Amino acid sequence: MSEPLYRANVLVCGGTGCEASGSASTYQMLADEVRRRGLADEVQVIHTGCRGFCAMGPIVIVYPEGIFYCQVHGDDIPLLVEETLVKGRIVPRLTYKEPTSHEAVPFYGEIPFYSKQLRITLRNC
Repeated sequence: MSEPLYRANVLVCGGTGCEASGSASTYQMLADEVRRRGLADEVQVIHTGCRGFCAMGPIVIVYPEGIFYCQVHGDDIPLLVEETLVKGRIVPRLTYKEPTSHEAVPFYGEIPFYSKQLRITLRNC
């Protein structure tokens, strides 16, 4: 198995719901900040299709960890890059909060909206 091309892949939702929430700007600012910090050779920023959770947009998911950030806007980008991509830390303020307990759920696979879904087409991804 070969080494990954990038140490991190940052997925920014480009579905219509997230686009309406400003994800095009989030994507551009994130890509610009990654370049500005000299991380472009190790961090890939990808504008993806819909992630399905439009009410939480713009959505940003950082792999390989699967850190799920929601409602990410321009003012959040420097902190997200510094803490997550440079220091390897989660930014709790940007993570999904469980509606009843308000507890942070930082990982994509642990969010009830996604964890109960059966992946068929992409089950091996």
